[in-house]
Amino acid sequence: MIIYGLNPVNDFIDLYKERILKIYITNKFKRNSLKAISSSLEEIPIEIVTEKKIELITNSIKHQAIAAEILIDSIKDFSDLKKVLPDIDRILILDHIQDPQNLGAISRTCVFFGIRDIVIPKARTVSISAGAVKASAGAIFSTNIYEVSNLVNIIKDLKKRDYWVLGADTKGDSFADTKFDKFKDEKIVIVMGSEKKGLSNLVRGNCDILLKIKRNGPTDSLNVSVAAGLIINRFNND
Repeated sequence: MIIYGLNPVNDFIDLYKERILKIYITNKFKRNSLKAISSSLEEIPIEIVTEKKIELITNSIKHQAIAAEILIDSIKDFSDLKKVLPDIDRILILDHIQDPQNLGAISRTCVFFGIRDIVIPKARTVSISAGAVKASAGAIFSTNIYEVSNLVNIIKDLKKRDYWVLGADTKGDSFADTKFDKFKDEKIVIVMGSEKKGLSNLVRGNCDILLKIKRNGPTDSLNVSVAAGLIINRFNND
């Protein structure tokens, strides 16, 4: 897999240097921008390439003259999540998110607030990509992402394990008026819907509580990553 951009590559060096197979830079890149390039990276091949080649490697013009080829762990499945459920009190489910920028931004928010476990469907959704890595500033590698075949079945399973399932939905109760203190000692699953369609009908129908964020201005909706941040932060405060 290829990641690109100064911050994602630097963050990856800090956390997962052993997974870097190769670094690509152009002549425009300032080497002193790359952390410890002369020492800690001396065992990693660094190839100087043309502007055209790095655009081909990254499939982007926003590469900031640097890219890295990396190894990543396989995305996990629900059987992996089951093994650690006794130790997890917060899980995020993303119901068919499409934009890698949103997946990356949400991952970064989750890591900031201490949520490490994110569930996504296997089909018709975005997964880990260079765009998601860049948007997360590398934080996505500190999350556990689980791909599942059926979100509804997973939600039902989690409810049997005493998780409360809260969905973000425009048909829900007011987020501002909800008394969150009753969830203080509960295990919580937060479900965010897709950018255009929101929660699917079956997912919505299996949530214990639906919450909507009150609108005070003319904009009719929030970006899903912003909405996720507001909700996650509210639970973090309790």
